[in-house]
Amino acid sequence: MAISTSLFSFFDKLWPWSKSQSVVGIDIGSSSIKVVQLRKEKEQAILETYGELAAGPYGKMGVGQAVRLPEETMVEMLKNLFKESGVNAKRAVVAIPLKNSFVTSIKVPLVSGGQMAEVIKFEARKYIPISLEEVEMSWWVLPQNKESSEKKAGGAQMVDVILTAVHKETVQKYRDMISKSGLSSASYEIETFSVLRSSIFRQTVPVMVIDFGASSTRICIIDNGILKITHNIGRGSQDLTLALSKSLGISFERAEEMKREIGLSVRPEHKEIVGVMEPILNFIFSEAHQLTLGYTRKYNESVGTAILTGSGFLINNSIDMAVKSLGIEVSLADSFAKTVYPVFLQEALKGAGPTFSVALGSALRNL
Repeated sequence: MAISTSLFSFFDKLWPWSKSQSVVGIDIGSSSIKVVQLRKEKEQAILETYGELAAGPYGKMGVGQAVRLPEETMVEMLKNLFKESGVNAKRAVVAIPLKNSFVTSIKVPLVSGGQMAEVIKFEARKYIPISLEEVEMSWWVLPQNKESSEKKAGGAQMVDVILTAVHKETVQKYRDMISKSGLSSASYEIETFSVLRSSIFRQTVPVMVIDFGASSTRICIIDNGILKITHNIGRGSQDLTLALSKSLGISFERAEEMKREIGLSVRPEHKEIVGVMEPILNFIFSEAHQLTLGYTRKYNESVGTAILTGSGFLINNSIDMAVKSLGIEVSLADSFAKTVYPVFLQEALKGAGPTFSVALGSALRNL
């Protein structure tokens, strides 16, 4: 099952560009693959095409169900999705799942020149549980402010550093898949940064982003463009469907339909269905609320708003439940708002924003 929209014919009448300059963002999730192809034109991100292909049927499972597929099947899926959605870019940015990554913020003494790399490498050994030779590691020093300019004993100034690491075997797995799918070049980044790039605008207060995927939920807090907290929960939208299937004695496919059609309905006849899903969502929002409290204690500043992303939140009244649980302003991610597209697609793309936030953010990285 694929959802795809090709915009080439529409935009070709307006801008006769070379497709070789396009870039495709790829989100290889546990229940589907999503792609978004963009092109930069006059400092704007032009949406060329996007699409989604469910992974379940390739593993003889239901649409929306998380599945582990062999590499050759994943390559087949990518090729099919490229064909169905009209992707013809040769450059790609691929999002690597947070569960296969390591992201943290550390404090290190500020030193000059090339010494900084050595200091960070030394500190990284305390946090990364495997040999540094086995990972691809990146880091960057955050802008200094009152909070990050504290000094340790001896007078050395301390600065905050974002440290990321991905196992080399994981990166190679993605490289092999992308190469076999026909793309000529690709870069990689952890999905959290892709989500933030597409979902965050110019908020003036700390923002929480909750990404509700099929098999897990990623939560992060960002302030003034700086990632402060990341947290992964091993529950996702698939758990809602499985709970409905078990509780009501129905197939996964029918439970998935009911979840999407009914959601968190307030109608009395839907009370049983909502009652099955609420405990899972309550757990996720409770974890998110605890993170906001921890953030306030640590940084003496409150999280002002939350953004919900991931297709798991495309159910009725999910925003209302989040507002009640978190006690702050909540909105759905409007990722496509950062792109230019035909006006007649506005309503459809606003609804699709949470689903394609990772793929879109990945594509934006290389524009």
